[in-house]
Amino acid sequence: MKQLVKTASAMYRILLCVLLCMVVLTGCIGKMTPRKLMRSVVKNMTGITSFSNTVDMDIKMEDIVKVTEISMNMEMQNTSEPRAGHAKGTASLNLRGIKLDSEMEVYQVPEDGKQVTYSGMDGNWIKDTSSSDSGFSMDSEFMSELSDAVEKFRLADEPVKVEDKECYEMYGDVTGKSLMALLGSDTFHAYGLVELPDEDAIGKLSIPVTMDIYKEEKLPARIIVDMTDALNNLYDAYDETTEVNDFTIELVFDGYNHVEPIVVPEDVQNAV
Repeated sequence: MKQLVKTASAMYRILLCVLLCMVVLTGCIGKMTPRKLMRSVVKNMTGITSFSNTVDMDIKMEDIVKVTEISMNMEMQNTSEPRAGHAKGTASLNLRGIKLDSEMEVYQVPEDGKQVTYSGMDGNWIKDTSSSDSGFSMDSEFMSELSDAVEKFRLADEPVKVEDKECYEMYGDVTGKSLMALLGSDTFHAYGLVELPDEDAIGKLSIPVTMDIYKEEKLPARIIVDMTDALNNLYDAYDETTEVNDFTIELVFDGYNHVEPIVVPEDVQNAV
């Protein structure tokens, strides 16, 4: 009888150890990491043909004789085939003591093999043509290229909420080159309102980024870019007297695969 009890006790301990090992191993396999998360995002972005988002930009720069303050709030829509974008919103400006509140609107569309930008402020339009993409661009290819940087990201312990949906949050540094590919040079220059000392040097900057990913859809929910310190260092490197007090951009993605084809209205085309 005693032997049976000992045998049963030993089997119980073995079974308990096996179950504990299974729980531990399952937990390790199922643990989310920035690398796993980005793999899912890249895979899911493959089927995305369009998206909509909001952009909030806050800039404050001081020089010896001037202060530049810019606050923008834009609603954006983008399509991948063809690559086109539309942004509309408001901008509050304080440039050299002149304060303005303006309505802004931007169309970026392909024309004759080139990317064309129609920029409007308070109903006044200008047209710019370039052979490269100067506007916002996010697709599976960009996310795949970003994967190397995400390897060094950290995943927050607690989830966050964006658009009332639970999200993973990860954060780390990204090169200016990668961000230029995402945001476009127009955004870096605040649509022509900010002059940077060296375009080539921007690509080498290391810039802090926070990325929130929708837990269910595994698609980007929010991207926060803080270029304040990086741009301060850049201006210092060129002996510029500009002090960057704030240069942050926040993008919130609120819809995928529902944007209609983006077409520049005739009255806008005729106005330039």
